[in-house]
Amino acid sequence: MNWFNNLLVTYESVLDIVGKPDQNGSVLLPTNHMLKNTDIHLSIDGEGKFKHAEHDKKEIIIPCTEDSQSRSGKVVSPHPLHEELGYLYYDDTKREAYFNQLEAWYNYHPKVEAVYKYLLENTIIEDLRKSGIIDGESSPETVSKQFVRFSVEILGDLNPNIWEDKSIFLAWNNYVTNNNICASSLCYVTGKTGKIMMKHPKRIVRSSANAKLISSNDKNNYTYRGRFTRPEQANAINAESSWKAHAMLAYLISTQGYKCDTQEIVAWSINTGQAALNPFEETTRLFNDESVITNSDVIIEAQGGLAIDYAKKLRKAFLGMGNSQDLTNHINPIAVIAIDVATTGRMSVTFYQDMPENDYINRVIHWHETCCWWFRDNGKDYISAPSTDKIIEAVYGEPKGDGYNKIKKQARERMLHLIINGEKLNRAWLNAARNRVSNPFSYNKIDGGWDKRAWESAINITCAITKKYYVDNKEVVSLELENRRCDRDYLYGRLLAIADKIESHARYLQTGKNDTEKRPTNAIRLMSAFSAKPFRTWSLIYNQLSPYIIRLNGAEGYQKRIDEIMSLFYNGEFESDKPLNGKYLMGYSLQRRALNQNNNMEVIRDELDEKD
Repeated sequence: MNWFNNLLVTYESVLDIVGKPDQNGSVLLPTNHMLKNTDIHLSIDGEGKFKHAEHDKKEIIIPCTEDSQSRSGKVVSPHPLHEELGYLYYDDTKREAYFNQLEAWYNYHPKVEAVYKYLLENTIIEDLRKSGIIDGESSPETVSKQFVRFSVEILGDLNPNIWEDKSIFLAWNNYVTNNNICASSLCYVTGKTGKIMMKHPKRIVRSSANAKLISSNDKNNYTYRGRFTRPEQANAINAESSWKAHAMLAYLISTQGYKCDTQEIVAWSINTGQAALNPFEETTRLFNDESVITNSDVIIEAQGGLAIDYAKKLRKAFLGMGNSQDLTNHINPIAVIAIDVATTGRMSVTFYQDMPENDYINRVIHWHETCCWWFRDNGKDYISAPSTDKIIEAVYGEPKGDGYNKIKKQARERMLHLIINGEKLNRAWLNAARNRVSNPFSYNKIDGGWDKRAWESAINITCAITKKYYVDNKEVVSLELENRRCDRDYLYGRLLAIADKIESHARYLQTGKNDTEKRPTNAIRLMSAFSAKPFRTWSLIYNQLSPYIIRLNGAEGYQKRIDEIMSLFYNGEFESDKPLNGKYLMGYSLQRRALNQNNNMEVIRDELDEKD
């Protein structure tokens, strides 16, 4: 359980933030404490005299026991201080259990003693009625579940709220330590002796509050029955370690988790608890993250410029993040964990990996170097790796229904293996993305009609994963158009791009506007058939270009490019009607980009020819 020990190490390194809510309300819990939603705020003075009460819902940190933090149903297991009215007044059995526990530790702190003195008077219901909190006609069943939190106003004390007072956290923990009557056993995680946790904490993920990572070691638990003589033999983790590790994981998920339905993924620095580089983000957004300290000039260079410089500038930009000396010295280890909820009561670790920070960054760099392509935004071209969510959408389609979450969770876990472990991209993903993008009109706007921008973005994403696939298989793939590349699929993609450009160029000269979004070219309309039977479909596409070639006065420049491409096919490959692989999309994308770069000059030249 290396992941468990690393969570414990992280907790110990960030003790200064324990019990302090951050700006978003997330808090790292002290040991033997839990978060609880409360309904009523009741205030007393240092002598236990009632002052006022109000109905005010608030989530707070409360002391708890191993039993109370996991209680359910009719189990009588009181919390040590803040509690439901059923324990404080209405239910005699619960009230007796509550007072027996409170009497054992109230002398550890004067505020706890004040609460004890107040509750001994047994006037809480009368006080709540006078304050208008409880209606005189309300039945015990109606109000017994109302949870009360206490504050104690003492002269000179600036913080009467017990749930914010660290000295009370410490007082309860001291009591637990001093009254540990259980026999010590060896902890399988730390190698130290101590009280073994029998009921491990839950509420790790808010959306699945009852799910546990480690099953309770009660006497009926199947995890040991028939294999061990005692429950602690099956799962021996000391209580302090369990509290800390679970609290740390819950805090990391709350503050920096990447969520999908019941799945949570966290990448963090083991020594500092800080978020590591997001392994799922696209390159440009990763560098725009305000939490990452970067050199803005280097980042701009990495995002744009020539493709030949991209890898070098990208590496320079990544290594400029944070403390480069730490990277050199391998000081700071990084951990990545994925958990998912299997049932309402069970969750599991589905992925875990830890490594030195420089290894982690190098693996993220490698991903962004090998799974990248040209994208366009606000009229500017830039190179970037697409985000994980965009890749999954390119492969599996747009999110639809609850079933998509299951697919997405599995795909995100697979992406961790690709990025963190450096495993090869599955060809099935490449084929699925290629098939989808080869059907342009499957991309529709919400209000109807073809969504050309979504389709073009999907082409770029598919080209990125195509590049990744072939790089993984030791093939060189350039981000610039390779004019002498003789690959059949690549060449057919270039031909499709030129046919698309001839028609759109001629229509632009005729109408003065680019209307391809509303009226796609023949090349795009026949793209699905072209990818399946390129030779047969190319003849059809080329024949339909005749009026547009005439409009462009013979389109000499385009015709010359077509001839150059045709001369690069090996004997018999052009005539083959074998379906095209993903390389045809790379050829299409790069050829179209090269044509667009010269678009303005060609339009001006053709307009001058028309005037002559």
